[in-house]
Amino acid sequence: MKTSRIITIAILSGLLLSASCKKHVVQPVNQLSLLPPATQTGARTFGCLVNGKAFVPENRSIIEGPDMQCNYILLNGGYYFTLALSNNDNGLVKGMWVKTDSLAIAQGQTYKLITYAMGDADASYYLLGNDNRSYITNTTVSGVLTITKLDPATQIVSGTFYFKAVNAPGDTVSVTDGRFDMPYTR
Repeated sequence: MKTSRIITIAILSGLLLSASCKKHVVQPVNQLSLLPPATQTGARTFGCLVNGKAFVPENRSIIEGPDMQCNYILLNGGYYFTLALSNNDNGLVKGMWVKTDSLAIAQGQTYKLITYAMGDADASYYLLGNDNRSYITNTTVSGVLTITKLDPATQIVSGTFYFKAVNAPGDTVSVTDGRFDMPYTR
């Protein structure tokens, strides 16, 4: 009788324990949470979603750092703004450019990303590896760059952007929720 009680208690305990265990469900990562915050302090941040997936600088060594650049220069009477990022993902280089050609930028202003021609701005996303592809904005697939801060004294520029770009008919990329907060060189 004692043995059957022990067995019954053991079985009931096992059933109760198994019923109380919850299955571990893997939640999808919120890709927006992987982007840096939208700051205006010269934090040296850059991020966006490319077809819904976070695109941010790779973590590299302290010495090497991510491959990012930001320039705002006056050259031959025209202003050129360049924001660039590239990552090496197991031999596949993924990169992005947002730039202006002979176009001064100003805090609080918005610029249409269409083509890289005098007085215009454009954006591109590229993949370099076994299958090279370059996605470029144009008058049909375009986007917007907004400068939220431009401080020439501290050489800080911050902003947001989004765009669609095309490599070939039917082969497009969608870049959304772009943000950057960068010191720039002149």
